[in-house]
Amino acid sequence: MEDVLKKYVEALSPLSEGDFLMIYERMRERFVAKKQLLVREGEHCSKFYFYSEGCFRFYYTDHAGREITSDFSFAPGFITSYTSVITGQSSIINVQAMTDSLVLELDRSDLYDLYNQNKNIERIGRIIAERTLIAYEEHLFMVLNQPAELRYKTLLEKYPKYIREIPLQYIASYLGITQETLSRIRRLV
Repeated sequence: MEDVLKKYVEALSPLSEGDFLMIYERMRERFVAKKQLLVREGEHCSKFYFYSEGCFRFYYTDHAGREITSDFSFAPGFITSYTSVITGQSSIINVQAMTDSLVLELDRSDLYDLYNQNKNIERIGRIIAERTLIAYEEHLFMVLNQPAELRYKTLLEKYPKYIREIPLQYIASYLGITQETLSRIRRLV
C-alpha cells in the first residue's frame, strides 16, 4: 500500500523521501469490509482515506427513505466527506465500500499540521482538491447533458472491472435512471 500511495502522490507533484514519510508516518492502515460505511450521514467526519484497490459509493437518503447514489470513487485515490471534514458539520453523505478494501486514514488535524509545515504537501492537497472538484463538475455535466446510454457506456469503458460487480440499483441511481432503463441499455451496449 505504501508504494501505491507514493506513486499516486508523486504523480501529482514531486516529493522528497522525507516529505513522503512525513505523510505516511501519520497514516494508519485499516480494513474496510464490503458494504461497510466508512463515513456515515449525520455524523462528523474528521478523516481522509487513501485506498489502492476497490471502489466506494457515495450516497444519501432522500426524504422518502430511498438511497440515492451521488458518486463512485475508483482506486487509487483519496476519499472522505469533504464538506464534513472542512466545515466540521455532520456529513450529508454516506461513503460505503463496494469491495473489501484496505485504507490508510489520516486525521484532519494531522493533515493541516502537514500543510503548515510543508508547502509541497500543501500543494498536493490543493491538487487533490482541484481534481475532486473537477470530477464532481464532470459528473454533474454528464447527468444534466448526456443521454443515459452514453453515461452508462462511458462508465463501462472507464471502469469495466467494477461496473460488472456493482449492483444495478446503485449504478442506475448514479446515472439518474431506473433499473429497468439500465437493464434495457445494458442489453444494447
